[in-house]
This record gives sequence, C-alpha cells and structure tokens, in this order.
Amino acid sequence: MPCPPCQRRSALVAALAPAISRLSFKRHGLLGLLALPEEPLLRAAKIKDRDEFLSRLALPLPTESVPTALCRHDPDYPAALRQLPSAPAVLYASATIERLRELRAKPTVALVGSPTPNEYTHQMTSMLARNLAAAGVNVISGVNDGLEGFAQRAALNAGGSSIAVMACAPDLSHLRRHDHLHRRILANGTAVSEFPPGFFPPPRWCFIASQRITAALASLTVVVEVGDHSPALFTAEIASELGAEVAVVPSRITDPGGRWMFRLLYDGAHPVSCSQDVLELICDGRNVRAVAA
Repeated sequence: MPCPPCQRRSALVAALAPAISRLSFKRHGLLGLLALPEEPLLRAAKIKDRDEFLSRLALPLPTESVPTALCRHDPDYPAALRQLPSAPAVLYASATIERLRELRAKPTVALVGSPTPNEYTHQMTSMLARNLAAAGVNVISGVNDGLEGFAQRAALNAGGSSIAVMACAPDLSHLRRHDHLHRRILANGTAVSEFPPGFFPPPRWCFIASQRITAALASLTVVVEVGDHSPALFTAEIASELGAEVAVVPSRITDPGGRWMFRLLYDGAHPVSCSQDVLELICDGRNVRAVAA
C-alpha cells in the first residue's frame, strides 16, 4: 500500500489532469511541471480555489482492480524511474507483485516509433519483437494503432511477455479497438501506469508523460522509426539521460524522420539490424536463449 503522502500526490496529479491539458508546455516543460511540489503545481495549473479543490481529492485511492501499487519509498519501485525529478509518486501495475518481480528480473527492451509505420519498419518491428520474446526478453511499449501495437502483438504471438505503459489507468485500454490486445497483455505480462484505477479518458499530455516510464523500465530503448516531433525521440532522450543504452534501426536519410535517426546515431546510439544485435547489447548474449537473426 502506498504511503499517504504518495497517495495524495498521485490523486492530485490525476485530479489536475484537465487543468494541465489546458496549459501549453513542451515535453521537458511538462516533466518540469510534474516535478513541482504541491503548492507551486497548483499555482502553475491555475487552480483558483485551492482548499475547495483539495477537498475533492478521492482518498484513500481505490486499488481493488489493480493488484500492485508501488510508491517511491517502496523497495520494488523501479530504481531508474526514481532518478527522475518527475518520477510518479505511485506506479500502478495490473500484475501481482510476485508476477511483477518475475517480469522485472528479465531483460526488457523498449520498441518505440511512429504511429504510422511504413512496410519496412512494420516488418522490422515484428521481427525484433517476435525474436526477442522467443529469447525470453520482455517487450515494453505503449499500446497504439501503429508500430508499438505491432510490437506488442508480435511478442505475444511468439509466446512472450510484454509490458504496456498506459496513459490511463492500467486496468483500462485507451480505445475500445485495443480491448482485445489489452486483455492479452494483462494475461501474459502487465500494464503499468502512474494513474490510479478509474482514471479515464487520458488527456494528450498523459501519453507524453508515459514515455518517461517506458524509458526508465527498459534495459535498452530501440527506436525503429520516427517522424518530426515523434514521442519516440523523447523516449530515447530520457533513456540517454538515465544512462541507458539507445539503439536505432537504420533508415535512409531521405526517409521521413531519417535525419533524426541519423542524429541519434551521431549522438552515440547503436545501429541494430537484427535481434541478435539487440541481445548482444543488453547482456552480451548471456542468460538469453539463442534466436534466429
């Protein structure tokens, strides 16, 4: 059970979601906002009647539909996530703590990219997710209609486990058409979120904020495709700030987003062309079953 101060902070951020969505912040500005203490956060969110607003916070938080809720003081709270000034006060997971520990004990690779992938990146994503899952590696990403949804499905189809980072409560899917995929993830892995049970629908900023959780939970972030202002670039940037490795599936410089992929390589990202490249980066091939490239 999260401690009372962390429960209060989690409830506060969820309650402020509509107010935050009315503000104009770029990505790092949003994380700066989420790192503010309570009083400055209320002022930044332009809450006029502070006492009346705080009196409406629903505490204690309901946890019946979500088995695990880890606050920042819990030893099971991810250490990399705790490094961020904007670390969520509580991380909610659809899995039991025992299952979450099992998943966290395995290498985890984030596959991130465009919501509108082309045929090449679709193939590469499916191949990487399928082979990594077969090697016993968790695949982590969001759940969407694009590249990250492909990654989740390919990992599950290979009999692997996946971790979905949600912008709403972990026991809910963003869209009705994702319900089946979401149920498969809950059965074979876990969904995690900084937002408590019942939080829905998620404003756009919640999807942006979820990128920091993806980056912090991954052993390696693989960028498969990006476009201008792509959330995948933000994920890679946070991963680098946390000292984690970043890899790139090379594309043509003339492709949409190709210059950004080149920039990631120039800044030190590793080029990968197959799952074996990824396995070598995360554990030098140790403790991972061999897979075909």
